[in-house]
Parts: sequence; structure tokens; C-alpha cells
Amino acid sequence: MFKRLLTDSIAIVFGNLETVFKTCGAWFALQFVLSLIVLMIGGDISGEAEVGNLSGTGILLILISAVVALAASASIAVAWHRFGLLGEQPATFHLRLGPLELQFVWKLIQLFFISMLVLIPVMIVVSLLGMALPPVVGTLLAAGLMLFWIMPHLVRLNLALPAVAIERPMGIMEAHRLGNGLGWRMLWSLIVLSLPFLLVSMGLQYVLALAGASLPVVLIQIKVLVLNVLLQIIVTVLGISVITAGYRIATEQPETADKPELN
Repeated sequence: MFKRLLTDSIAIVFGNLETVFKTCGAWFALQFVLSLIVLMIGGDISGEAEVGNLSGTGILLILISAVVALAASASIAVAWHRFGLLGEQPATFHLRLGPLELQFVWKLIQLFFISMLVLIPVMIVVSLLGMALPPVVGTLLAAGLMLFWIMPHLVRLNLALPAVAIERPMGIMEAHRLGNGLGWRMLWSLIVLSLPFLLVSMGLQYVLALAGASLPVVLIQIKVLVLNVLLQIIVTVLGISVITAGYRIATEQPETADKPELN
């Protein structure tokens, strides 16, 4: 099942690159323009600028960028889930934001708050244990707890998202039950697929910084931004594809109510 999650996610993305860029292109272009505007009025693409150093217009643009990013995430995810599960092709210039995407945003908000309700108490307990244990032991305990128990259960909740996208909504707990046995597989698929691109992005920033030492800082930042946009498109759609593939596998399986509970 883990292998199928990986192969299905890779196949749907790299076998349909034209659809990938149709789904993401307009939204990422809009975000790119907003980032350039923030940069030109004194922001910093690297995220190192302090809010106190920005003008009121700069802060407003950053807030607008955050709202656009949320809208883009919902619009892109809905379109990609519908393509992966229903075969529905997005428009060439995809900037759709309608009732379905707003429902998706609401589900994202619900998942965020549920995750916080779970993670905050766990982090407090881990911190208290860490004070009583050697640092290395505490770190390993926290990492193991998150990767092998907490996060797999939280990832299962994301199966509610493709259900919303294809207009077959389900509750959060129903999504958790549906994902029985898929949690750790989806989590590690996300890590395995994203890590190479994140490493490439970090490498590109380092190489560009060295190669562009004689260039104005703003030009280096723009170069980094352009390359990161392309990498982010692939990483974004690969991440969505794991959830799409997980939903497809989960809905193909027989009822799991009587099976032992797995992550």
C-alpha cells in the first residue's frame, strides 16, 4: 500500500505536467506578483524582515498575500482532487473560488484547530518529560511520539478534504475511521516525496547566493523566488496527490470497522 501511494502520486503528477501547471499556474503567478510587490516596498523574500520595519501598506500586502495563499491552496486542492478522482480537467486559466472552495477552506480551518487541540497538550507533556530526561532521550521521545503516533492519526483526518472536493462530504471522525491503516503510509509518502525537492530548494538558494555575490541582493532574491515557485508547484501537487491516492485506496477497501486500529 505504501508503494502504491508513492507510485500513484508520482504517476499522476509527472504523467500530467500540463494539468499540473494549468491547476497551479495562475494562482502561483498571482502569489509571485504579490511577493514581488512586498519585496519592492521593503519586504524580504527570505522572511527575515521584521514586521516593525514594514510600512502599513507592506503589512496590509502581507496579510492579503496570506489570504490569497489560503484561497490558492483550496482552489488548487479542489481542482487537483477532482482531476485525480473524477478526471475533471481544470480551466486553462484556473482561478476558481466558489462555494465548493469555501467549503474546503472551512474544512481546512476545522482540521487546523483539531490539530492544535491535539498537539498543544502533547507538546506540553513532552516538554515536561524532557525536563526530567536527558536532552537526547527527550528529543528522541518527542520525535518518535510525533512521527509514529500523533502525526499518522492527524494525517488520516485529511481524507475529509478530497471528500469535500468531489462533493461527498464526510465528518472528521468518519475520515479518521476511513483512513485506518493508511496514516503512517501517507505521512511517510509525504516525507519521501517532498524531501528531495526541499533539499534541492535549499541547495539552489546556497548556489545562487554564492554565484550572485556581486549582484544586488534584490536580484538574488528574485532568482530564488522564481526557482522556488517552480519547486513549490511540484511539491504542492505531490502532497495533494498523496491524499488523493489515499482517499482512492481507502474507498476501495472493504469496511474496516471490525479490523484492529492501525495508524
